Amino acid sequence: MSLAHHYRPLECERVSGFQRIWPLARQEMTALFRTKWGVALYFVCLLPSLARLVLLLIMLGAVDLGSRSVAGRMPQAMDDMNPHRAAFYFEGSLSTMPGMIFFLLLTSVVVSRCVARDRATNALELYWTRGISPWGYVFGKWLGGFLLTASMTVGMPFLLWITGCLLAEDWSLMTDTFGQFAIGLFGIALMTAVWTAIGTLISAIAPNANLAMVAWSMLLVGSSAAGFVISQSLDESSLRSCLSFWDAGRVVVRSLADLPQRDVSLPGALLMLGSLFGGLLLFARRRMRVVEALQ
Repeated sequence: MSLAHHYRPLECERVSGFQRIWPLARQEMTALFRTKWGVALYFVCLLPSLARLVLLLIMLGAVDLGSRSVAGRMPQAMDDMNPHRAAFYFEGSLSTMPGMIFFLLLTSVVVSRCVARDRATNALELYWTRGISPWGYVFGKWLGGFLLTASMTVGMPFLLWITGCLLAEDWSLMTDTFGQFAIGLFGIALMTAVWTAIGTLISAIAPNANLAMVAWSMLLVGSSAAGFVISQSLDESSLRSCLSFWDAGRVVVRSLADLPQRDVSLPGALLMLGSLFGGLLLFARRRMRVVEALQ
């Protein structure tokens, strides 16, 4: 006696490269929110932007402190504190203190450990048997880290600007700041992509996750400290933008958005970021070969 077996028909469907990479990026982007400590860390990193939001409410008179609005009476030298200037919305993300500190806190946990953590657990072979090339894997890891980091560096300034436009008495805030803000938002998105790409390459080179996190922290904090000390010692302020990893990115964003800055070197900042990215890419090419990575 034979039994009837009911099998579902199996259909082979071609899947594009991005469809194979996207689950990896989504996993990297949401890994921080799987624990309560990760959620707490993310909201701690949003504190500068939330403080900026409270300041915005006060400046535009939404929170009544005895004056309807004080933004219109501020001098031009205080553009970073004036919500009618585009610089106000970027300062929280671009400032060395506290912007760089919270950026370091988030990326040291997520971006700098992404590839090195998988190498330590021998997960690379599992990923690559799913039709993902080594560089497709690195791209997926970078994409997940970039999207998570951009939610802080790009998403929060955009939210602040939208809030400011809605709270303003008329549409002059939107019309006066739209062009400069849009270019600046593109610039900070571009620099977030470059920053997280360099962090991902450091993770691809490092033998373990802890060493990758230390190297990333030294790059951010160490280069900023070295740039400050050397520029002060030689009395050449523009050297800071050439030596500091964080300040080089700030110079690029402010130059694109035509935000006020002085004693900086845009070619030096571009050279610093380009040479660092190119050097790490050369090392990562050898490190991410199949034979090397599986040893």
